[in-house]
Amino acid sequence: MVKSVILLLCITVGIGFAQQMSVDSLDGMLESAKIFYNNGEYEKAINELEKALKFLKQLKYSDQVEAYKYLSFSYVAFGNNQKAKETFKKALVLNPDLVLDPKTVSPKIIKVFEEAKAEVITKPPEKPTRPVVKPEKPVVVKKEKSRLGATARSCCLPGWGQIYKGQGGKGVRLMIAAGLTSGLSILSFTMKELTHNNYLEADPHDPQEIKDAYGLYKFWHNATIFSGASFLGVYIYNLYDAITSKTPGSHTMNEPERDLCLSPTSEGIKLVYRIRF
Repeated sequence: MVKSVILLLCITVGIGFAQQMSVDSLDGMLESAKIFYNNGEYEKAINELEKALKFLKQLKYSDQVEAYKYLSFSYVAFGNNQKAKETFKKALVLNPDLVLDPKTVSPKIIKVFEEAKAEVITKPPEKPTRPVVKPEKPVVVKKEKSRLGATARSCCLPGWGQIYKGQGGKGVRLMIAAGLTSGLSILSFTMKELTHNNYLEADPHDPQEIKDAYGLYKFWHNATIFSGASFLGVYIYNLYDAITSKTPGSHTMNEPERDLCLSPTSEGIKLVYRIRF
């Protein structure tokens, strides 16, 4: 255990020492590269400068510009003008006021430098931009209406509970259906009572009058049953829908839509209950 701790400490100290040595030797590497360049050893100068630029973040600001400048000089001397131009651009980004002394720098290098400078001025290097994130639209969720409130309203007036829940079209159709069926029920019941009295008052000695009176009574009796059953069906559905249906906008995608509507036919008006998936 003790040996492992000592070994770990030795490795940590060694890495730190190596990093410190690399930082301390950067100035020496730059000076060596300048000497190589001045002696015409351009390949060695390039190797030294490329090594130094690997520690770019540890170099001083002025040393970074100096390293790029002499690396460009070496590339031109080595015949690689395009690479020299790209390296000059990096130096100009760091120091846009960089100038070369024509008394100490060859015209060939100055020409490449001026081309790089012109390209940097006309097309500066693009700065990294943050992606534009569009704000998401808030999702508006409608609050579920009270089912008790809807049911209480539908008990008083069919369709009122649906209107309360925001289902205006369905509520209006239920009101119309309830109004028609209840109106027919009242009319049928009234006519049934009237024809029943007429049947009772018919002349017992006139079989045809009794038959006709009974026929009318039977018709309105059946109409009363049919219209009453229709109103009862509308009323029960109205209560069921007020209890089970949800407020528009709060139901799930898989939930079927239920609807009640009046459909005209060749024989009259038909009450239709639809379920759409």
